[in-house]
Amino acid sequence: MDSSKIDPEWPNSLRWFLCQGLNKFTPWHFVDEPSEHENIARIFKGEDRQHRNIFVFANRQDRDGFAGLLIVDGKITSKVVCFHPTFASAESILSSSYGWNIVIAEFEDVFDFVAKIVVPDMKDWALMKTQNIYRSA
Repeated sequence: MDSSKIDPEWPNSLRWFLCQGLNKFTPWHFVDEPSEHENIARIFKGEDRQHRNIFVFANRQDRDGFAGLLIVDGKITSKVVCFHPTFASAESILSSSYGWNIVIAEFEDVFDFVAKIVVPDMKDWALMKTQNIYRSA
């Protein structure tokens, strides 16, 4: 992400990764544009049991997995929420016995999220025999 797009109000843990150019951790990818996941943030608020607000900063490329920073009183905090939305309509959620919790896990900050989710997922991908990530074109 271009450094001019990095908001100084974002938590240091996210800014550090982005300022270092560390944003591609296949299968996880951090935002290139601050607004690229605004729709996912709206979906999260509608599907989250607590109807919280988040700033979505990462997505997993092979699944509908996302990570966002919790927003409290209009301020983006360092707390990370990892989640998998259902993309169900609000009507179907309200009219069913909706029991799915879209939140997979919560973490203290981006470093904790990277250590506990991103790095293990990267290792799994690196060890997959079907991946041709080292083959040159």
